[in-house]
Amino acid sequence: MYVSHSRHVRAAIAAAALITAGTSVMGLGATAVANADTAIAAGPSISAPARYLEGGTLFSTIGFEALPKPESASAESATDAAASDGSATGAFAALSAFVTDSAAETEPATESAAEPAAEPAPEPAPAPPAGVTPEDLARIVPGIAAEKIAAYIAPLNEAMARSGIDNPVRQAAFIAQLAVESDSFRTFEEYASGRAYEGRADLGNTQPGDGERYKGRGAIQITGRHNYEKVSEYTGVDFIAHPELLAAPENAFTTAAWYWTSRNLNQVADTAGIVRVSELVNGGHHALSRRIADFQRGLDVLIRP
Repeated sequence: MYVSHSRHVRAAIAAAALITAGTSVMGLGATAVANADTAIAAGPSISAPARYLEGGTLFSTIGFEALPKPESASAESATDAAASDGSATGAFAALSAFVTDSAAETEPATESAAEPAAEPAPEPAPAPPAGVTPEDLARIVPGIAAEKIAAYIAPLNEAMARSGIDNPVRQAAFIAQLAVESDSFRTFEEYASGRAYEGRADLGNTQPGDGERYKGRGAIQITGRHNYEKVSEYTGVDFIAHPELLAAPENAFTTAAWYWTSRNLNQVADTAGIVRVSELVNGGHHALSRRIADFQRGLDVLIRP
């Protein structure tokens, strides 16, 4: 702890004042007792007790001609008053002022609490994956009627966005399969009667009439009782009781996207390629050359618009 020279001086002055005041009190008491004893023995010829230092002569006695110039108006004025007073009360006041002022000088100032740092602005939400435009769809699937493009482009893009079909390879593969299965978006119901599927246990057709009842419908031709049950659970629409609803445009793309994701065809498109995607959609190589051609056309349009 650093204390300035003037602080030492004031401390010495205050201490000297206190000692002087205390000595005066004790000296006067001792003198009074001695004088009383002497008066009894010698009578009135005894001289007055020795004169003790008064407050006014204190500075010259300890070697200072005057009180050093104060640095702090509050503590120094109290020290000056105590020194000139010379009393015990003044000395204690001087010491109190000195200690208080010294503590104020030596104690470090309390730093104000740091304000909390402002939180960084949240990152902007990523833009939704870009879909295909009506012009894109017309170029990928030549011959599709303009009114059908206008009616189908929104549900197509919504289905792809919900199902992670979000890059050109996946989108081209998805549209190529839909184009073949729906005859270039001309129909969402299989042309054949479905009688060929009667009794197909692998499709879940275990009851009489299931073949025709649950023939291929939707943009990707969902087929068989088993698939109709699963897609009903997924959408909440009872396609078992009302299989014809699966061919409605508002359901055709949703159910196609369900079939796509249930077979993990995004990963297959990314890694195995269009032939394997076609096998998992169709069960074989039906119209494989057209599926490949539509896929390649889709890549050309979506990668190099």
